[in-house]
Order: sequence, then C-alpha cells, then structure tokens
Amino acid sequence: MVGSEMRNHTVILEFILLGIPHTEGIHNILFAVFLSFYLITLLGNLLILSAIITDARLHTPMYWFLCNLSVVDLGFSSISTPKFLANIWAGSRTISLGGCMCQVFFYHFLGSTECLLYTVMAYDRYAAICHPLRYTVIMNRKVCALLAAGTWFTSSFHATILTSLTFTLPYCRTNEVDYFLCDIFPVVKLACADTYIIETVSFTNIGVVPMACFCLILTSYVRIAISVLKMRSAESRRKAASTCASHLTVVCFFFGPCALLYTQPSLSDVLATPIQIFCNVVTPMLNPIIYTLRNKEVQAAFKRMKGVNVHAYSTCLPPYHYPLCMALGTVTNLKGIQRMECENQTALMYFVLLGIPYPPELHAALFCFFVSIYLLTLLSYLLVLLAVICEPQLHKPMYWFLCHLSVLDIATSTVVVPKLIAGFVEGGGTISFAGCVSQLFFYHFVGCTECFLYTVMAYDRFLAICRPLHYGTLMNRNACLWLAIGTWAGGCLHSAMETALTFRLPYGPANEVRYIFCDIPAVLKLACADTILNEMVTLIDVGLVAMTCVFLLLISYMYIILAVLKIRSAEGRRRAFSTCTSHIIIVMICYIPLTFTYLRPGAQDPLGGVVAVFYTTVTPFLNPVIYTLRNKEMKAAVLRLGGRKA
Repeated sequence: MVGSEMRNHTVILEFILLGIPHTEGIHNILFAVFLSFYLITLLGNLLILSAIITDARLHTPMYWFLCNLSVVDLGFSSISTPKFLANIWAGSRTISLGGCMCQVFFYHFLGSTECLLYTVMAYDRYAAICHPLRYTVIMNRKVCALLAAGTWFTSSFHATILTSLTFTLPYCRTNEVDYFLCDIFPVVKLACADTYIIETVSFTNIGVVPMACFCLILTSYVRIAISVLKMRSAESRRKAASTCASHLTVVCFFFGPCALLYTQPSLSDVLATPIQIFCNVVTPMLNPIIYTLRNKEVQAAFKRMKGVNVHAYSTCLPPYHYPLCMALGTVTNLKGIQRMECENQTALMYFVLLGIPYPPELHAALFCFFVSIYLLTLLSYLLVLLAVICEPQLHKPMYWFLCHLSVLDIATSTVVVPKLIAGFVEGGGTISFAGCVSQLFFYHFVGCTECFLYTVMAYDRFLAICRPLHYGTLMNRNACLWLAIGTWAGGCLHSAMETALTFRLPYGPANEVRYIFCDIPAVLKLACADTILNEMVTLIDVGLVAMTCVFLLLISYMYIILAVLKIRSAEGRRRAFSTCTSHIIIVMICYIPLTFTYLRPGAQDPLGGVVAVFYTTVTPFLNPVIYTLRNKEMKAAVLRLGGRKA
C-alpha cells in the first residue's frame, strides 16, 4: 500500500499550514492580536536584557540565567509568530520543506533549552537558600558558564535527533499540515511510511526530558521548603520564598501545557491549538512581566534605567559602568560624575599589536615567509574563482559554495596577514581603535560565515549522495542563493553582537595586545571593567555556533556513510567518498584550532599565537591546494584555464 502511494505521488517540496481552525472571517483581528503579543514579548525581554547588562547589581548567577531565558523566549516567540503573521498578510500559507525542518528543529531546540534552564535556575535557588555561605563557591563563573552552555548543547542534540527522525521519512501524501506551525505529530501524519518508530521515540524523548527536569525541580524545591521552614525569622522566610515565587510561576506555565500536548498526541484541535498558542505566544510575553512584577531588584533596575534615583545609583555603581550608561542613553545625569572619575585618564586612541615573539635574526625570514604565503593564497584562490566562473562544467551547487569559501578565505587572510606583515616594520604594530574594532568584526564575521558554509556544503554532499534523483530539484538556484545569503547574514549578526559587547567596555591606559591581531580574548584583557559577561557570552555564542555546525556536519556524514555502504559497486563507493574527502579535511583544519582558541579564552601561552598563525595564515593557503589536488574536475578546469588539454 505504501509502495503504491509513493509511486503515484511526487515528493513534497513544500507544505501548506492550515492555520488556526474555525477562524474564518477574523483574520484581521488575529493579525492585530498576534502582532501586539509579539511586539510586547520583544520589548519585555529586550528591556530585561538591557537592565541586567547595564546594572552591576544584577551581575549575579540568578540574573545570568534570566538573561539566557530572555534570549530563549525571544527565539521561541520568533519561530512561529512572524510566519503566521506573514501568512495572514500575504494570504499565502505555504512553507518550504527546509522552512518546515527549521521550525521543527528550533521549536524543540529552544523548548528543550527552556526546560533545562528552568531546572538550572531551580538548582541556583537551592544553592542560594540551602547553602548561602558556600553559594559563591558553588555557583562561580565557570560553573555558571558550563551550566548555561550545557543546556544549549544538550538541547541541540535533542532537537537534532527528533528533526532527523521526522524528515528521514518519505512525504508523498497531501501536503496540508493541519496546524499553524510545523511540529512533529502534525507533520508525521503526512508521511507515506510507518511512523511507529518516530512516534515512539518522540513520545519517549520528549517525555523523558520534561519529566527528568520536573523531578529535579521538585527535589530542589522540597529541599528549599525544608530550609525555609527552619528559618526563625518571619522576614527571612518571606524574602527566601519571594526569590522563588517568579520561578515557580513560570515553571507552572511551562510544564502544564507541555504535559497536555505531548502526553496526549491525539488531543482534539479544539484543545490542542489554544494550548499551543498559549505556549508559543502568551508564555514568552508573560515571563518578563512575572519577573518584573515579582522582583524588586529588576523593578529598581528599570527605574535606574529611566534616570530615577541617579544619585543612589552613582554611589553604588563601579566607575567603569558610567561610560557604558552614557553610550546606551540609559542614565542621563552622569556627565559630571564621569568627568570626575575619568579626569586622570585619556581616551584610548590606538592599540599596539605585539605579534609573534621571535629572535631578531629571523626578522627577514619571517617577513618573506608571510608575504609569500599571502601572495600565494591570493593567487590560488583567484585561480579557483576564475576556473569555476569560466568553466560551464563547474556551474554546480558544490562549486557555487566553493566560490563563497574562496571569497571568505581571501577575506580571512586579508583581515589579519597584511597587519601582521606590517608589524615587522618599525612602528607597524600600532592599530587605531577603529581599526581594531573593524579587524575584530570582520574576523568573526568571516569566521562564523565559514562555519555555516561548511555545514551547508555538507548538506549539499548529503543531498547529492543520499537523494541523487531529487538533487537538482532540492538544490535549485533559489535554494543555493538563499543558503548562501543565510550563511552571510548569520555570520554578520553573530559578529555584530560579539563586537558590540567587546567594545562597550572602557579601556584604560594599557594598550598592548599580546596577540597577532585584535581578537576578543586578547582585547578583553585590557578592559578596566568586569569582563565576566563578555567571557560567558563569547564561550556560549562561539561554542553554540561551532557545536551546532559540528552536529549537523556529523549527521550529514553519518547519512552519507550509510548511503555509500549500501552502494554495491566498489568504484561507486570510491567516487562517492572522493567527493567528500576534501571537505572533511578542511573542516578538521578549521575546527581543531577554533576549539583550542575559544574553549580556553583565559589561557596565556605562546602556543596560542602559533595556533592563531596557523588558522589565519596557513589554513587559507592550504584550502585551495586541498580542493585542487583532491578534485579531478578542478584540476582539469585549472589546466584548461592555462591553455592546456586536460
């Protein structure tokens, strides 16, 4: 029966979201309501983030996790609401297969992250109330960073498993999803294959995560309740209970609907849709309201942001936060205070890049080495670009992405190497403040884009080997264009955030950067302010981007290996593997130094400089060599470009 359905239907490339049932004629009202909720959600969570970042009193573990929760709620509300609003506005309800996959992945990624984050926040309250004397030791900076990173990392793994299992099924029935977003149970109903495994795994996986989290939260609050009841002072009991009230409220709002939705997958639309809307739209809007109404510290931070009680604020706030407040425009009456605190300092106008420590006798040799490497890198990539552009046989998705990789590697070399070479000339190690900002921004912009691009290239190889009959349809021109644009846009957003966080800090008279270029760990050491927020965000952001990309790469190659092993011909297996080896090699060359550098940001050793030289200078030089030596089509195209016969 399944076989006949697959033969009589074409493969689905897009779905139609039927939306909210029984809402005919009230689309304008729905648009206004959902838009209002979404804007209030964005405003509320952004206000909480601004208050915590700008107020030194809130730089504690509890508010660090609240920052993470705000980011999750911003993402969670952005998964379905904008698409729903766009569908009402445009009168179209279609969503591409890739868009549907993204909705399923990010919905379960952020949902699982929120679930784990509530558990970590309960543990934080347990440590604060039950072990107050050891709280700062238990919840130190590293522990907070690792707990936050662990929630994001585990959730990405959870969501990847569910999304992979959902979309490995063939879809050839109707493409109408009887829901207002792509979720597992509505989507698998359209599969023309046995869905018993995916339903069982989803039920087990989604059930185990919330149940485990709920049990841990319950255990934490039982211990907290026992500790609170032992307190003699009524005021102490009241204060201890008040610190937990907001968290308990949002936990109830989260776990109640979650239990109804995923323990009852056959729940009627009359109940399921309102519950889902409550989870996706209302809860992210309520969380910041609950935390501000129930929390005096956050309320006071908002008042200080408005300029209320500025005098009291200025006496408690460290001097290094005054320039930040002025830059953000959150406190308007600090000019006099800022002048008094900073009258003995001049604004930092430039940095000095100390570069590589080397013996004087190697000066000329190193200068010639880096100049040669840089020129050879430019020449080799220009050859690759010319070969792909001039050779019609290479006008394929694989080589389209290789062109983007060539541009990125040229940019990586150009961001770092010319300034490194200038450092061998007397006085060439200085870099202006604006130049340092630009170097840091473009380095992370290009680096993050390259990480995303490697993932897209792995996806391209997955489709070419595992879906050869549909490859031309799935990787059409529009798909290739949007995938490329997405990598650049994602890299730009990531870099803008990292750069803004780094240079919001004040920098004192020390201006010697002990590195070959302006990078986040090296520059942060010169800040005359607390850099814990920056270090945590950098660790989580860079780690999350890298680990998500690595997971997607591993999954792609796992499917590729399984598909290749099913090929009967030894020649067929060899050719399939040969198309992937170049990509695997450059991925390893990229990620090993990246892991070494950003998972140990506080380390200060000469090996860090050597690693930096390798991935900013040598890696861009090696990539085109690897692609041409391992690829017969590229070698033939380069030879034809030189006027020879392949």
